[in-house]
Amino acid sequence: MMPDGVKIPQSASPLARAGAGDSTARGTLHATPRRVHPVHPKKQLFSAPVSKFTTKPSAPSSNLVRIRSCLDQYRAAPARPAKIGPKAASMEDLTPTKRMKKDRIEPDLPMVHSSGLRSVAEEEAAARVGRFMLVAAWRRRRDELRCLRKTLECQVSCSERLRMQVSALKSLLESDSAKVRLAIREVERLKSLLKDKDLEKAVLEKEKSALEQDVCAAEDRASEMSIGWRNCRNELETLRAVGERCERALALERTAHQEARAHTERVYCQLSSLEEELSQREALLAGARAQSAALRREHDDALAQLRRAADQLELERLARERCARECSALSARVSLGAREAGALRGSLDELRAELHRVRLELADTRDQLACWPRPLTKMVCAARSWLRHPMSIPEAVLWSFIPARHGC
Repeated sequence: MMPDGVKIPQSASPLARAGAGDSTARGTLHATPRRVHPVHPKKQLFSAPVSKFTTKPSAPSSNLVRIRSCLDQYRAAPARPAKIGPKAASMEDLTPTKRMKKDRIEPDLPMVHSSGLRSVAEEEAAARVGRFMLVAAWRRRRDELRCLRKTLECQVSCSERLRMQVSALKSLLESDSAKVRLAIREVERLKSLLKDKDLEKAVLEKEKSALEQDVCAAEDRASEMSIGWRNCRNELETLRAVGERCERALALERTAHQEARAHTERVYCQLSSLEEELSQREALLAGARAQSAALRREHDDALAQLRRAADQLELERLARERCARECSALSARVSLGAREAGALRGSLDELRAELHRVRLELADTRDQLACWPRPLTKMVCAARSWLRHPMSIPEAVLWSFIPARHGC
């Protein structure tokens, strides 16, 4: 409990009025602060320090000499320094224990023995000196308490700052773990996308091989059709040559028939003049008639053969037209297959280029995650998220205060 005689200014802080030190001086606290005593009004009149016991007009007594000797010994005795280490004390050091209580008990303190009190003045002087020493000890103890309170306040503020730093580090750790998880998910997604691209590539290669086989089969069929068309053309030329030979034979038969008719007419003309030769020529006439019948039959056979050749020629012409149509259809299919094969080759090249680009981006992302500093990676992720998702200023401020934001 504070004595009633000690005056504390009203401008001091509540902690200082309660006995603790000023909170503004806690940052410069390294040892027990010294108390600056106010200058006494009467002491300002003299250049040398004057004690209040010597200002009385009475003569000095033997008790005054003994009191001065006690004060000199008390001043000469070294004050116990405050037990403050080079660093701030922990809560364990500030917790009172039995060992600290035992350390405070010092049985070897120097004691100044004085003779017994002989008068009331000596008793009053001794009481006054005792009160003075008690006030001085209480002030020294109050300084120690003020220092301890300052140390405690400093430790509390440091613990609060450490707690805030721990919470901030926890939030940063959670943000980094969220970014790592997001990066792992992105890598897994890229791996699955790469597997899908590989599967699509295998399917496209299978389709390409099937289309190449179809193109080869179509080319084989086209070659077979061209060979058949050439064979048909050769057969048609052969039939044309046969038809021409038949026409020449028919012309010869016609000329022979005309000659036979002329001969018959000449024979009929000669019958009137050669009636006497009729009996002789009857056999010749019968042979001529038989020959004429044979020629007629041959003529009929030639006409039938000519009709059959004309029919065969018409059939060959129709077959040739059908072959021409089939050849045009096959050429159209072959050109369509070639265009489809070219389109598939182009799409396959694009897929290969895209796959190569994705692999390069994946390698760059891995190198950046492995080599770039963490703050630079954060800034790049924040800029990338800002560019991908534009937002207003309030949203950007809110986004910057949230730890886990869009995977950055």
